[in-house]
Amino acid sequence: MSKIQHILFILLLITSQSALAQSSGKDKSWELKGYLNDMQMVQFQKINDPWILDNEVHNRLDFSWYPGRVFRMGLGMRNRFLFGQGFISNPAYKGSLTTDPGLVNMTWSILSGKSFLMVSQFDRAWFSLTTGKVQITVGRQRINWGQSIVWNPNDIFNTYSFYDFDYPERPGSDAIRLQFYPGYTSTVEAAVKWNSQGKITIAGLGRFNLWQYDIQFMSGLVNDQDWVIGTGWSGNISQAGFRGEVSYFYPKNISRDTSGVLLATMGLDYSFSNSLYLIFQVFYNQLPPNFQPETLLSVYQAPPSPKTLSFSEWNIFLQGTYPITPLLDINLAVMYYPDLNGYFIGPNVNYSIRQNIDLSFFLQYFNGRFANTGSQQDQNIYFQACISALRLKWNF
Repeated sequence: MSKIQHILFILLLITSQSALAQSSGKDKSWELKGYLNDMQMVQFQKINDPWILDNEVHNRLDFSWYPGRVFRMGLGMRNRFLFGQGFISNPAYKGSLTTDPGLVNMTWSILSGKSFLMVSQFDRAWFSLTTGKVQITVGRQRINWGQSIVWNPNDIFNTYSFYDFDYPERPGSDAIRLQFYPGYTSTVEAAVKWNSQGKITIAGLGRFNLWQYDIQFMSGLVNDQDWVIGTGWSGNISQAGFRGEVSYFYPKNISRDTSGVLLATMGLDYSFSNSLYLIFQVFYNQLPPNFQPETLLSVYQAPPSPKTLSFSEWNIFLQGTYPITPLLDINLAVMYYPDLNGYFIGPNVNYSIRQNIDLSFFLQYFNGRFANTGSQQDQNIYFQACISALRLKWNF
């Protein structure tokens, strides 16, 4: 057995023993949960082009400790072993996996080679104190201010990509968050975040309930670079959910840049009596003048900033989820990019082998073109890509 196989075996042994220890206790003040999955991925631009084969073994551990009503803490860790041709075809791929965006570097490259990488990362490491109607949380945490389902212009602390289907927990921020609950349906928040360059994002939010809608207003400074003001809402029209968000960014240094950026989205979601669940959402992203991606993959995995949540100015989204049987779910997501004359199709199938073991298949197909206006004569950069993955996942 190789050194890498030894490490993977020890990791599996530790997680399985931890899960057994958790299930044997009663009335504990702590909780340990997580998952272990293996995912085989294939990507290509055209069916006859060379296929890029990759594999990922992904383990997650989430630990929570709540000894009383006042103090709580949490730790969340990702351990991933990736190997395949993706590292050779994309030299920047390894750097994107080992770069920590937070103020404190909590990402470590354990093993690295030309075509493989083992990396560990703490994306949660926080403690909180609660007294009366006030809660303060310090450390790497998820600050979710979004109201919509697919795109969240109000979520200025934790931008993420809808296409990253293997990271449901979403990234965290190195931040201090203060929450005040004056009533059952109202919240006042303030938070400050530091990134790896030491730049701060500081903002406040107020949320209240009016006409059976949760309405919020927020404003602040993003990455020490842009002022932002925004609003969001969630409620119902008849039996359908109605959600939306709007954010406007304006540069802090107006002597260099006077162009503002508007992001706005709204959508409906509805669950039918036969358990069919539909989501429809429209998103407008006023992209900066200098936003000219070279390839689709350069903006695929994660948005560069809260101002560029998509690579298309207009985005129209429709998704349907339906349980064929209690053990088998199917999902189909479709996007249309009018200004790129492009589209995205993303079906996936999930089968529950056992109560805590799932087998899933994902497919993501992109087609369209980027208009490159950087030269004297406009050039169209056509993109076509297909990414598929087969994942076996054990939750504990």
